[in-house]
Order: sequence, then C-alpha cells, then structure tokens
Amino acid sequence: MSCRSVSLALLTAALFWAPTATAVDASDALGKGRVVIVPLNLGVRATTEVEPGVEPVWRELLSHFAAQNRPATALERKSAAALWAEVMAEVSAKPNPDVYEAYALFARRIADQVDYSAIVFPSLVTRAARIQGQIAAWDGVRRPIAVPTRETVGSVPGSDWLVASTGVRGEIAAASLHVAVLSPDGELRFEGAGGLSLLQQLDENGDAAKGSSTQVAVEMRQDAFADPGELREGVEAAFRRPLPASRAH
Repeated sequence: MSCRSVSLALLTAALFWAPTATAVDASDALGKGRVVIVPLNLGVRATTEVEPGVEPVWRELLSHFAAQNRPATALERKSAAALWAEVMAEVSAKPNPDVYEAYALFARRIADQVDYSAIVFPSLVTRAARIQGQIAAWDGVRRPIAVPTRETVGSVPGSDWLVASTGVRGEIAAASLHVAVLSPDGELRFEGAGGLSLLQQLDENGDAAKGSSTQVAVEMRQDAFADPGELREGVEAAFRRPLPASRAH
C-alpha cells in the first residue's frame, strides 16, 4: 500500500474524532458573509455503497444554500482537488495525520484567495440506523421500513437482529451527510450529521407453500438516493443538529 493510501486510511478513520466545535448552531458558525462549499467527499473518499448518492446529494446541498438566499461559492472539483493534494502532501508528512488538520490548512489556503465567513466540508458516510418495529432512526431522521408480512419469528442470519410479525429490532446500513464548518483561520465551528437514506432493505426468502423455512435477508437497495425529499431532509438535519461530543471525538 502506498504512503498516500495509508494517509487516506488514517484520515478516514479520524472523521468523527474532531476537536471540540465552538458553535452549537450552524447558523452561528456560517456567519453573515459568503460561505464556501467544498466538493462532496473531497477529503474523505466515498465508499462504494454511497457513491450513487454523490451527485443527487450535491444538488440538494447547493439547493439548500440557494433557498436561504445566502451568498455562497461552490468550489470547482478539479481545482479544489489539486489544492487538496498540496494540503495532503504537507499534512501527511507530519506524524499522526488528521483530517481536521487538513481541513484547517485548506481553509486558510482558500482564505488567501477568497473573502468568506465560513467554509463547509461535506462528506457522504455510512452509518448504522437503529430499527425498532417498522421505523429506522439515525442522525436526526426517522424512516419507515418495510418488514416481511408473513408470520415470521426468528433471527437474520449473520446478525443479532430479532424478527417478529410485529416488526424488527436491530441495525441496518444507512447513508448520512456529515458536515464540518470551519472559519477562515481554520477553526472548527460546527460539526453535524443528517440521515439521508437507508442503504439496505429486508427481503423475505423461502417458499412456505413448499414447506421450506422462511428467513429474512438483508439486501442493498438499488434506489437508495432516488427520493429528493429524503435527501433534502437529511441535508437540513446536518446543519441544524450538532453531533454530540461522544460522536465527534
């Protein structure tokens, strides 16, 4: 594995282990001036599971700021990636590289070129949604989840889920938008996460008519990012809901 790959892995692991953000509300952290929006997942590579959501979530993110009539500038990905590579080269040369240190340096470099009050680093991340009955809850949102309709009692193979005719208890993979808001001098002012969509669904296997046992399997959803309303709710939640200290450290 190359040094750059090692650095990327370390930086990815550092997400949600940030220094304490000083603001508890994103509106305070964003300030009154221009907001700079960094391309989605510039600093933390999107996993295969969330890659299909990069474009639709980016559109909703830009729409979020447009709806507020707030002056905002979205950085062009190619030029932002070039600057990020320079920042990474400098940060990776230090012991214990940290993604928030890279964010801070990037913020200061942009401040040398643009006058702004806050810079936003958004990332699509995979999270665990807690299922209780027929509702999945995570990162400030609640979503209904389809459960098998037949009288099924048992467990999901390879998991600690309990499945009954009344619903499910356990966890399922979901996507969230993580945002880090920094000042022009690189201070972390706000960190939040909002739930976007469920990445998995439950599927009932087996043919009761043939006498086979019924099991419940977990499958990836093919249309996880198809509902703009869900994405909009998740983007809004990310900016209004600060991460608890235990989740940000």
